[in-house]
Amino acid sequence: MKRFFDILRGRAISLIDVLKQQYYRRFGKAYSHKIVFVDTQHVVVNDSNAFDIILSPKYYWTKVEELPVKYAFQAKEYAPSVFDGFIPKGDYSYKAIKQDGKFLLFAYDAKDILENLETLGVKPSYVRNAYFAQTEFMNYPLAIKTDNKNGLITHNGKVIKVPISLAKEHVSVNEVLRMLKLSKNIIKLGKFNRFYEKQGALKGIICVLVFLIAIFFAELLYLSHTLSSQEEQKDKILKQYSLPSTEIQLNTLLKQQERTNKQQSAIRENISKIFGFSLLKDEYFKNIEANQAQISLILHVSDKSRSDIAKNYFQKSFIVDEFADNTNDIKIKLRYE
Repeated sequence: MKRFFDILRGRAISLIDVLKQQYYRRFGKAYSHKIVFVDTQHVVVNDSNAFDIILSPKYYWTKVEELPVKYAFQAKEYAPSVFDGFIPKGDYSYKAIKQDGKFLLFAYDAKDILENLETLGVKPSYVRNAYFAQTEFMNYPLAIKTDNKNGLITHNGKVIKVPISLAKEHVSVNEVLRMLKLSKNIIKLGKFNRFYEKQGALKGIICVLVFLIAIFFAELLYLSHTLSSQEEQKDKILKQYSLPSTEIQLNTLLKQQERTNKQQSAIRENISKIFGFSLLKDEYFKNIEANQAQISLILHVSDKSRSDIAKNYFQKSFIVDEFADNTNDIKIKLRYE
């Protein structure tokens, strides 16, 4: 029975992919295929056709995790808890990609990205699809120069932004984009662009309805199978994670988790105060470590004169135990009141 539902689910997902391909073949012919890399520099787009964008690591967070699920759409449900406590507060969307038996998880703030696109001269209504630099540049063998000072390299499987002077060899990002074949790891940022507006409301509604029906069919099959084996899965989970089987024990464990969550929430709140410090160009935080009592971090400033401003800011919310500003990398230890 499980195999039967897996086969039907796989066929439903395949149907969605076929429909997408047909849709793009039919309606995408009038638009040139242009790719734009988006970081912090102003972007110049010379024509009015729709284009794709690749987002710099500045615009998302990544983690690689082993999860007790089989599919990426299931792993996506775990993403909020995986990132909880590791990233600043925000209204995040999530994406999961299966990779070598593990899952590559992404967290990104679509509203923040759209606002940044506007300030960089990119009209969101012209954006066809968005991609992560992680998925598009991960396998590129050389460093990729993105501007006069910065570039992208792959380190321990992650695409990160570094000073381009650290790379022995590099290639311009525009050269990479000219030869790049984009992956299927697309994200939508929540605004309709000209690609859809040109087709008319009726065609868009029909395609959306077909997609929704196919997705509903796949989810219905999955739900039917899940409900039929719910008790079996519950027993497996209790056994796998050594959870107590009685309600009293579970309530005790829940209270312990609530206390832990309260402590973690306090830590996240204090970290958010750290990120409230207004950074200038080329300034950034690194090596942030936090526990119930204190936060340790390094703040890279553009000029040593910024040290006093930073210290005054942190003294408003914390007890400053250490503030070593001998270089542009200021070592800071902050204790909670």
